[in-house]
Amino acid sequence: MSAVRSGRRIAQAMEAIGAATLLILMVTVFIDVVGRNLFNAPLPWGTELLEMVLALMVFALYPLLALSFGHITVDLIQVRPKLRALQRAVGSAVGAVVFALIAWCLVRQAIRAASYGEATPLLKVPLSWVLGAIGIMAAVSAMAFLLAMARAVRHPGASGAPQSTEVL
Repeated sequence: MSAVRSGRRIAQAMEAIGAATLLILMVTVFIDVVGRNLFNAPLPWGTELLEMVLALMVFALYPLLALSFGHITVDLIQVRPKLRALQRAVGSAVGAVVFALIAWCLVRQAIRAASYGEATPLLKVPLSWVLGAIGIMAAVSAMAFLLAMARAVRHPGASGAPQSTEVL
């Protein structure tokens, strides 16, 4: 299997995880609101589940945004295309550093949570699993930013690196 094909499959899997978590979020909120308003009985573990699923959704989709330069940008000053490529490369480098730092902190917290045996209050999900999974996905985001930085430097006008919407 080629690297491109396996990369596409990974991206599709991340998109599927993002879509599934969004569906879980919507259904949980719907059930919680209906239960609260009609039966005066909200889901006791709804908030706990929503916190975990939201974190999973954000960190599963962020590598895709990084690779496609899909994050929000606002260009206040028009610059030459070469300087725009440099802006993208620097922005991706900053994103890689930030997500690497987030990954390091989360993995460190996961190790600490495992040593204490911490779990969520109602569902009793081990916090080390949650923090470790999010830490791994943050590391994947950091690598995605590094790939995006390399692509911005090598192919500044490539279609995979769309131009930002300019606001004048």
